[in-house]
Amino acid sequence: MITVRIPNFSASANGFPFCNSFPRGTPVVEVRTPFGRIPFGDAAGGLCGGMVFGAMDFHGPVARPIPEIASDEVIGYLTRRLLDSWSLPFGVLKYYDWQRRPGATKWIAGVRAISGLNRLTTVGEWPRIRTALDAGRFAPLGVVNSRGFGLRELPRNHQVLAHGYDFDAATQEVTLRIYDPNYPGKEETLKFHLRTPDAEQMIVHSCEGPTVRGVFLIPYRRPTFLPTL
Repeated sequence: MITVRIPNFSASANGFPFCNSFPRGTPVVEVRTPFGRIPFGDAAGGLCGGMVFGAMDFHGPVARPIPEIASDEVIGYLTRRLLDSWSLPFGVLKYYDWQRRPGATKWIAGVRAISGLNRLTTVGEWPRIRTALDAGRFAPLGVVNSRGFGLRELPRNHQVLAHGYDFDAATQEVTLRIYDPNYPGKEETLKFHLRTPDAEQMIVHSCEGPTVRGVFLIPYRRPTFLPTL
């Protein structure tokens, strides 16, 4: 068993202590995309990407206590970081591309025609995620829950922060240790195996079950200035 962790980080101690759910009346951010205007930051959509980036920001070279209350200033900061986490416009395009793909690879005359989400995750993204974590870097993840071409399904996708992993070489099973903004104060995991990359596989969330279709690494850039919150 191979075990890797980001030093001095745990979801319970270093994640935001409040949930990724905000009351109605929280300012809605509308993002222009190639598919039209999509709202984020409302009570239904949450601010998961901002909370993931925020947890990384506050665990930087000069660590600072993470805000404990979702004040207006904190929500404004998380909203700005949410937009950063989407890497517009291409971040939105990647979520949409992934959600419309099948879980299993499609073949035509023995040739791979469309790579399924399981192959994209296990063959394409897992080595990148592992490299980051092996180097002591966080791995912010885009989490694809939605299926199909519906644009209204985009906000159902999610973001979490991988801060370690366990890998069982015998079973080829990967367990990502994550901070999930939907579950404050809890140590959650995402679990999948590498055995059959071209077959469909649902990734198992420790709290929600086999609900995740695929995950990919999100580019992160530390802000030049971290406000006092």
